[in-house]
Amino acid sequence: MPTFTAEVLNFIERRFKKDCNWTNGNCYYFALILCERFSKLRMYYLPITGHFVAGAQDEFFDFNGVYKPKDEEALLLDDIKHTDFIWYNRLMRDCWA
Repeated sequence: MPTFTAEVLNFIERRFKKDCNWTNGNCYYFALILCERFSKLRMYYLPITGHFVAGAQDEFFDFNGVYKPKDEEALLLDDIKHTDFIWYNRLMRDCWA
């Protein structure tokens, strides 16, 4: 039986052969797709790099596969929404623009 990580990586490899700016402008939507497909994953935001990823238990994913944050903490998007609603609204506005 494949591991959860292998399942996610297999999904990415099978479904996303073409890069539609998934790491440069569309990372929110890619993370959203992963979170919708895998209920275990949740949306995270990396404020220094300005990048959204899907994650579970300190393991994160984006279009390139496993994502390892460098020198910054991945913040749960739901936590941002509940602690700083103005920041959350700006993030969402910028994603939808």
